[in-house]
Amino acid sequence: MKGTPSMGKKGRSKTHVRCRRCGRHSYNLAKRYCAHCGFGRSKKLRNYNWSAKKVNRKRKPNK
Repeated sequence: MKGTPSMGKKGRSKTHVRCRRCGRHSYNLAKRYCAHCGFGRSKKLRNYNWSAKKVNRKRKPNK
């Protein structure tokens, strides 16, 4: 079969396991790096500016 019954067989192989560095279930076995902290790809922790919430600050008026 190639329809709906075969779709249930897709989620059997493990793609992500627990990371040694951050402890989250984000370490990709095929790519050999953690999607959350970047372990296996770089020594620095993975962080991006777009992931941090921007704080809405009003400008102070000049006196």
